[in-house]
Amino acid sequence: MNSNLETVILGKRVRLSPRQKAGLKGFTIGEKIAYRFFDGEYQGVSLLFVKPKGDNPTPRECDITGRRLSGITGLPSVFILHPGPTYERQRLMDKGVYFIMSERYAYLPMVVALEKTANRKKATVLTPVAQFLLLYHLEVGSIEGLSASEIAPLVPYSYASVTLGITCLTDLGLCKKLQQGQRNKVVHFELKGADLWKQARPYLQSPVVKLVYCDRLNGTEAPICGINALAHYTMLNSESEQTVMMTKDEYNQAKKADLIENENNYDGHVAIEIWKYPVVSKNHLQWVDKLSLAISLKDDDDPRVEKEVERLISEMTWMD
Repeated sequence: MNSNLETVILGKRVRLSPRQKAGLKGFTIGEKIAYRFFDGEYQGVSLLFVKPKGDNPTPRECDITGRRLSGITGLPSVFILHPGPTYERQRLMDKGVYFIMSERYAYLPMVVALEKTANRKKATVLTPVAQFLLLYHLEVGSIEGLSASEIAPLVPYSYASVTLGITCLTDLGLCKKLQQGQRNKVVHFELKGADLWKQARPYLQSPVVKLVYCDRLNGTEAPICGINALAHYTMLNSESEQTVMMTKDEYNQAKKADLIENENNYDGHVAIEIWKYPVVSKNHLQWVDKLSLAISLKDDDDPRVEKEVERLISEMTWMD
């Protein structure tokens, strides 16, 4: 490591720039005394590097300081630490602290995730995370002008997953990543509302992975999907069979807790659609979100369903 001008991540040298005084606004006097701060970029992701002036702080101190600084700057905080014993590295990882410890050890899970995609082929369809982000933008709240670190707290995905989702959206030409100042890259959509939805339609994937049936679903409330959800939103008549959705994790938990009575692949009073991503919402909903519902029913050949899905889209209130 060359005296505070560069560091090494996964064998690659990363240039560091001392953070200017204006960029330390909100930092405490104690933090300014104890650390030196640098800006750097890896795999297109801006990072705040934090280097102690003395001995390594405790993992707990790193955790608290890192979270605080990330909240102020909107950047992931990465500690540049002196070599330490195995148990210290493990405690740092257990607390989710990003760190570099000499050129030999580093814990940067989101960087590793990005590194794995460096030589990938460009996306041809939306990944579940990318589709969730797009639908969140259209249905729940605009993510226009936000960075990945600002989006992550709004959705049920990690910073690394959000970053990869944005990359997928960019690959497909649905959004762009714009440089904001010297630190962040933010999301920008050139199209809005119905126009963005129309542009995205060729890349949308049904959220449904699998369909199973059961006689009864005990002790858990799952959002209603399928025809009855469409009936809730439109003029269509509901059906006697109830269809609900669960993510794979929710389904596995319900199955482990023996909440699914007489599960089978053919018939039952309750149908369970296992989805690739959660309901697109800030809160738990009784009904699945409109756009995911429309996508899940796109292959239904009933003319009534097709007509009501078109009505659903035409009456959408776009949130971007």
